[in-house]
Amino acid sequence: GDFIGGVTLTGSIIAFGKLNGNLSSKPLDLPGKNYLNLSGLLIFIVMMHLFFNTESVTFGVVILITTGVLACAMGVHLVGSVGGGDMPVCITVLNSYSGWALVAEGFLLNSTVLTIVGSLIGFSGAILTKIMCDAMNRDIFN
Repeated sequence: GDFIGGVTLTGSIIAFGKLNGNLSSKPLDLPGKNYLNLSGLLIFIVMMHLFFNTESVTFGVVILITTGVLACAMGVHLVGSVGGGDMPVCITVLNSYSGWALVAEGFLLNSTVLTIVGSLIGFSGAILTKIMCDAMNRDIFN
């Protein structure tokens, strides 16, 4: 939930900036951006493994904070790499991500209501993303 929430938070701020004209609508085109994304995911997986296998509360909190920082950086990079014309699709993906983050928090807090509401938000965002991709002649995996 921490990782997805961080990506959604900063991604939404970048999407707002691009659509509002505060940021350039040109996509951020860093060399090796796919490797950067893959590296971020691998770092997250390693930190998740460390978090689950630590006995130290302090180290666990440090890992959570580091995960939040990594997630925020990934949100900026992932949404910054999308051009202004594709931003509506990006926003529906972020909406879906927020639902999945809520599902994770619902599991964590053992809350059936959060899990169900998060599932509804996640699935509706995913369905809307698919519909928008089809309407805009875009590939959902691109």
